[in-house]
Amino acid sequence: MKNISLIFLGLIFILFSGCATSGQKFIDITYLADHEKTQAGKIGIAPFQDNRSDVGQGYIGYRILLDNSQETYLVKGLDLSETLRKAFIAYFEKNGFSTAPIEAWDLTPDGVIKASKGFKQIVTTKIKQFECRARKKGPTTDMVLDIDLTIFLGIADKNALKTIPVSLTIERTELTFSPEKLEQFVNQALKEVIQKALVF
Repeated sequence: MKNISLIFLGLIFILFSGCATSGQKFIDITYLADHEKTQAGKIGIAPFQDNRSDVGQGYIGYRILLDNSQETYLVKGLDLSETLRKAFIAYFEKNGFSTAPIEAWDLTPDGVIKASKGFKQIVTTKIKQFECRARKKGPTTDMVLDIDLTIFLGIADKNALKTIPVSLTIERTELTFSPEKLEQFVNQALKEVIQKALVF
């Protein structure tokens, strides 16, 4: 009976602690939705700017474990701004646009005039916040994802600059947390941000 009790307690411990180990872990951020290619034209996409302070370029977030140790999550490639730029490229191309890289441009109507020659639109983005904060509580994990971006869209035929602020906070409790679940959570949120901000 004593051995059975010890086994039962061991199983309970495994359930609550899981296989979580502290340290760095990597996730892949990408735009996964499919679209009909109903659009046409060429989009120029400048480098995105990561304006977050006190974190590395690849930082995505963290999870506090039951023993108060921490998992730190980083984007594969260790460059969030470039990863998001590629996600925007995927969105435009899946909708039928062609894309090409351009240099950083002055975020004014005059800057649009100078940089948009040969393009239907030009795009860049400033990243103010992009972080998932998670804490393991028994068998579950509570997650809070904050995304705060400003998208700058230069419209060539109007010589106009459109500024699109996007701020999103999503909370979720995950019963069986894994890096893959976090990846799905972040990618779903990013899809919503892009689709709501860039409507054709």
